[in-house]
Amino acid sequence: MAMRRVLRALPAAVLGGALALFTAGVVAAEAPSINVQQQGTHLLVSGEVALAASAKTAWSVLTDYERVPEFVPGIRMSRVVATEAGGKVLEQQGEMLANNMRMFYQGTLRVVEQPPERIDVQFLSGTFANMQGQWVITGKRAPVKLAYRIDYDAMTPYPSPIMINMIQQQVALWVTSVAAEIERREPPAPVRHKKRRKGP
Repeated sequence: MAMRRVLRALPAAVLGGALALFTAGVVAAEAPSINVQQQGTHLLVSGEVALAASAKTAWSVLTDYERVPEFVPGIRMSRVVATEAGGKVLEQQGEMLANNMRMFYQGTLRVVEQPPERIDVQFLSGTFANMQGQWVITGKRAPVKLAYRIDYDAMTPYPSPIMINMIQQQVALWVTSVAAEIERREPPAPVRHKKRRKGP
């Protein structure tokens, strides 16, 4: 029961402080909704936001792996180290922050692309080797929904509230930052000119 109370109490504080801390200058259509559940030793954290953009634009940003550090704060390096059937292997470095704590991370991950709506993320090595993720785009034309889900095995039914907080902050940050970049890249809607009626 105590853990359930912690899981319910954290999201408001996270969204209030984390987004203000991380996303200065990052403006999306709206703040993402964050959901946290615990199943045994697994923490399931998801974030979702509606976008004024098309699925095509969203997909182009999600698969722009090497430019991720340009629009996601905290990610210092992201590079493709191998190309496989249906996806790629990436090497990433960065840091996660929770309140006044910083945690540096690095490692490799495999992204499996299922266009035009889903990317599965499998962390292969490094700090988050016991974590899986998934990006999902719902809809084709604006507005579409963008969601990111993390399945983190804490290896204990009593994970640290600090770790829970940190993962929530990161999900909120990643969804907000990626959403802002998607909307920034969305081409402007074509201007339709009304045809003038010819006189008699």
